Amino acid sequence: MFAVRNTVQIDAPIVRNATRCGFFMAGFGLSVWAPLVPYVRERIEMTDAVFGLLLLCIGIGSLTWMPISGVLVARWGIRPVQLCSVALLALALAGMALTDSIGWLGLALFCFGGSLGVIDVIMNIQAVLVETAVGRRLMSNFHGMYSLGAISGALVLTGLLSLGLAPEVGSFMMIGVIVAANLALARGYLPNRAPGGGLAFVRPTGLVMLVGLMCFVVYLAEGAVLDWSALYLTGEKDLEVARGGLGYAAFALMVTIARFAGAPLVNSLGTARVIAFGGMLAAFGIGLSLTAEHWALALVGYGLCGLGCANVSPVLISSLSRQDGMPVQLAVTVATTIGFAGVLAGPAMMGMVAHFSSLGMAFALLAVLLLGIVPFCRRFAA
Repeated sequence: MFAVRNTVQIDAPIVRNATRCGFFMAGFGLSVWAPLVPYVRERIEMTDAVFGLLLLCIGIGSLTWMPISGVLVARWGIRPVQLCSVALLALALAGMALTDSIGWLGLALFCFGGSLGVIDVIMNIQAVLVETAVGRRLMSNFHGMYSLGAISGALVLTGLLSLGLAPEVGSFMMIGVIVAANLALARGYLPNRAPGGGLAFVRPTGLVMLVGLMCFVVYLAEGAVLDWSALYLTGEKDLEVARGGLGYAAFALMVTIARFAGAPLVNSLGTARVIAFGGMLAAFGIGLSLTAEHWALALVGYGLCGLGCANVSPVLISSLSRQDGMPVQLAVTVATTIGFAGVLAGPAMMGMVAHFSSLGMAFALLAVLLLGIVPFCRRFAA
């Protein structure tokens, strides 16, 4: 664990508020990219294949930097790593908004993915420490702030662009909000670091790997719904193309609502039941979206999938504070990195299955994977 070298108590309100802000701003920063995509495509001439390769830079950046996040926190503390990551995120967003070079755009996207990956890991580390110190279930609420930030960021920037603001101006306004918010609550980011700089590597325990793999399945579901639900709804359920995004909207909305209601739910049911019921509900939701004859009922299915997935990953990450097989910051780093790989692998895996079979079969296999996490819930019984 960490040595207590704080200038602020871990259970202080400013620490909880900073943690909420950190999660919110991570989602807020992530969402800036989507509204910028059409403008980037207009500004920089490239083929769809080249653009697809550029998008890989985001995932490569995240998976390259996330594994070292725990080491950075152990050596330097959460506060400096968070603020440096926010500074890099600001530079990356500025580069994405301004550059007219494919090479610089690729570098900006790499830094964008890397900085957000580090922020995601270290905010989960701080969240685990805060939850343990306070003695209350807070992880779902923290993750709910991330979801709320993602929705808010997309709506705000889309609104600014709709009012006629240049994308560069809108982007810099968003950057200003992200930087100002993090600086305002910087004292709430813990300066904790491990004695002597901490361990650089510890062999992951079986429990930590299990948490990571279960998170992988949940994040895989999110990535699959994000990238494939619109195609399935428009191709199989006769939904208008302009409304294709409603599937992910239903999923994301229910995730956000369920996470803010997560604390009493987890306190009432316990970690094991939340995982079991969540996996079953998510699988049922996918099944409903497949068997529904009308697209409206399919939307209900995607919403139920979001409702089921919402609190599974937060309670899994939270459970790492109760293991003693490896330092918490390294355990969170390993599990979060494995889980995040699901967001990247999900669309590709779905695409491969759809290519050799059908998109419906790909979603059916996703439902089976979600059911597959249910038997492992006993490992997390209190």
